[in-house]
Amino acid sequence: MNKKPIFPLVIPICDINGKILTPYKLVKSRSFCFFYLLVVCLIWQYLGFGHWGGKSCVTLIEQLSCTSSIWPKKLISAPHEYLLSFFTSPFFHNDLPHLKLVLFGFLIFGQSFEARTDFRSTIIIFFSSITLTCIVMGLFMNLGNFIFPNSEFFLGALNRSFMGGSVGMFGLLGALSNFSRFKFLIPSIVIIFEIWNRFVNGMNLYISVGHLTSFVFGFIVWNYLSSQQD
Repeated sequence: MNKKPIFPLVIPICDINGKILTPYKLVKSRSFCFFYLLVVCLIWQYLGFGHWGGKSCVTLIEQLSCTSSIWPKKLISAPHEYLLSFFTSPFFHNDLPHLKLVLFGFLIFGQSFEARTDFRSTIIIFFSSITLTCIVMGLFMNLGNFIFPNSEFFLGALNRSFMGGSVGMFGLLGALSNFSRFKFLIPSIVIIFEIWNRFVNGMNLYISVGHLTSFVFGFIVWNYLSSQQD
C-alpha cells in the first residue's frame, strides 16, 4: 500500500503520479481551476481592480466590485444579496498583490486538490468554504455590533466589503491537507503563515480570521465527504 505524501502537491502539468499530461487531459483534470483563473485574469486585464473595502465605487470596475462584493451588513438588510455575493465576489480583487496570492494559491494548492479529486468536488469545497465562512463571520460581526454598538472593530467590519478568491482558496488548501501523511502538518504551517500575515505583513484581522475559518471548514468538509466515499 502506497503511503500518502507528506506534502500532497501535484506538479501543475502532471497527473498525481508525475506523468506529464497532454493539453486536453491537463485542462480536463483541472477544468474548474483553469476556468476560474481565466475569468479573474480577464477581469484584471480588461477592467482592473476594485477598491479595498469598497470605500470607492466610482469607476466601472469599482461599481462592479462593490455590487459583487460581500457586505456583512447585508446579512440583515438584504440577505438575498448577501447569499448571492458568495458566488460573485471571488472573481474580483483589490490589487496586484491580492491577485497574486490567489493566482499562486490556485496554481499550487487549488489545482493539486482538483488533480486528486475532480471538478465537482473542487466546486463544492471552494464555494461551501466561502458560504460557511461568510455566514459564520457575518453572524459574528452583526451580533457583535448589536451587543457592542460603539465598537470600532465591529463597525469597521460592517462598513466595508470583502472580495477575492483567497477565502475559497484557503478552503481548498484545508481540504488538500487530508491527503497528507501528517494531516496536521499543513494546518500548522497555515497558522504560522497567518500569524506572520497579521502581525508582520499587517493584514487586516478580519481577513486573517476568514482565511483560517475557511481552511478549517475545507479540512472538515472534505474529511467528512471522503469518509462517506470510502
